[in-house]
Amino acid sequence: MNKVYLLDTNIVSEFTKDNPNQKVLALYTARKNMCAISAVTWQELVFGLSKMPEGKRKNYLKQCFELYEEEFEIIPYDGFAAEICGQLSGQCAKEGKTLPYCDTQIAATAIANGMVLVTRNTADFEEAAERSFLRVEDWFQE
Repeated sequence: MNKVYLLDTNIVSEFTKDNPNQKVLALYTARKNMCAISAVTWQELVFGLSKMPEGKRKNYLKQCFELYEEEFEIIPYDGFAAEICGQLSGQCAKEGKTLPYCDTQIAATAIANGMVLVTRNTADFEEAAERSFLRVEDWFQE
């Protein structure tokens, strides 16, 4: 089955919280087989884990990430996504606007693969959505 939803880092992080948002969990559970993450999201998760001090929380997250690696298809940031990212960044730069680099890579991955980007931080993707075919959903607001 083709993946439909590309989960942003803040959505995946929600799964590890003591009291995760129930709307997000319900939507994920209903659409689990249609969800994936980008290689950039995987990088952000690993980076966050790598800089954490040793302890219970880090050990818990390591276990979660092992499950995520099995559960989520990781969509690569490839040449097509890089081209889209470069075009979006260039368009915004000409207008004096700066896009967050990793967010632009995640957005470009969603666009390149015809996926809906699921994020809590919709404002971070507004500029990209205005200039492209990026579709964004906030499962906290659904």
